[in-house]
Amino acid sequence: MSKKISFQGVEGAYSHLAVQEFFPNAEAVPCKTFELAIAAAESGDVDYAMIPIENSAAGRVADIHRLLPKSDLHINFEHFQKVEHKLLIHPEAEQAQIKKIISHEQALAQCSDKIQHLDYDILIGADTAGSAKYISEQKILDTAAIASSLAAKIYGLKTIDESFANSSNNITRFYVMSKNENKEFNPDQTYISSFLFSVNNTPGSLFKVMGGFATNNVNMIKLESYNYGADFVITQFYCEIEGHPEQKNTKFALDDMYHYCSKVRKLGVFEKSAYRSRQ
Repeated sequence: MSKKISFQGVEGAYSHLAVQEFFPNAEAVPCKTFELAIAAAESGDVDYAMIPIENSAAGRVADIHRLLPKSDLHINFEHFQKVEHKLLIHPEAEQAQIKKIISHEQALAQCSDKIQHLDYDILIGADTAGSAKYISEQKILDTAAIASSLAAKIYGLKTIDESFANSSNNITRFYVMSKNENKEFNPDQTYISSFLFSVNNTPGSLFKVMGGFATNNVNMIKLESYNYGADFVITQFYCEIEGHPEQKNTKFALDDMYHYCSKVRKLGVFEKSAYRSRQ
């Protein structure tokens, strides 16, 4: 039986493309919201949720950092998906007819150079693939959509520009998440460990946590802070480190973290993607 993978968006979204690349034989399950995509994995309706965490051009996906603390899912894998924006029109339209362009606001921003040159009127769509679907189903002949090659295929649209983005170096990083926590440790593999933590409300607590990583030679590759609560005095940190909790130096560093923190939650321990070694 093939695996089922939930993602946010309609068929043809870049998250759908990520599902196809990471799980070639899986059934992709579209969901209207990130909450529903996560809930499908929490309930066991799907095996995994494919969730975007950050983009090289647009930065972090803000909704995800709000949802992760509420989720019961664990990070099992990371996946890096190349985003290649195409300019699509209805098959019965001609390029000379195009006066407007529609897509997700981030896609529009990432294609701003060519949009300005073409002087199209800009329409904001809910997402890239949804914009392509709208043009196809409504037979819109004066509007182009920015979306993926998969969206063009699914909705039968014509591609008039294969490389429409400002930059060809556009990558989205995804978490592949499930109810199951990775338990195995292979000393020959390289790992990333991800945590949410809140430090004790005492001077120097964060400094001491960071010092524990430094003195134990553990590389922290991500640290982001978020205030929560009505009074905005409680700060939660999201971090990723290189290493596995079973490794001695990582274990010592984590002991310091637990000592100086009021709350620590492990989000996942997963193998470092081979994509990173190509950079």
